[in-house]
Amino acid sequence: MVFSGIPRAKIPWFPIIDYDKCVGCQECFSFCGNGVFEWDEENIIPNVIRPYNCVIGCSACAKLCTGEAIKFPTKKELIEVVKKFRGRGVIK
Repeated sequence: MVFSGIPRAKIPWFPIIDYDKCVGCQECFSFCGNGVFEWDEENIIPNVIRPYNCVIGCSACAKLCTGEAIKFPTKKELIEVVKKFRGRGVIK
């Protein structure tokens, strides 16, 4: 899927954490080299503090998550973003 021409802040690709499922293992935090997560020592949970540092298409943290607490947008949702910008003549 081509996202060139779409501002990164308009592409909803970043991890969403279900804190009811998070086991506090730190796998996501330890894995991500892009600074997407910050670790909250007090609550023993990761927080997504730099969502747009997430590489579009990367979902490795979700695959590593032992509690299956991390989700990403669906392909359908991403296609809708592209259609929206193509419709505005922003990208071809």
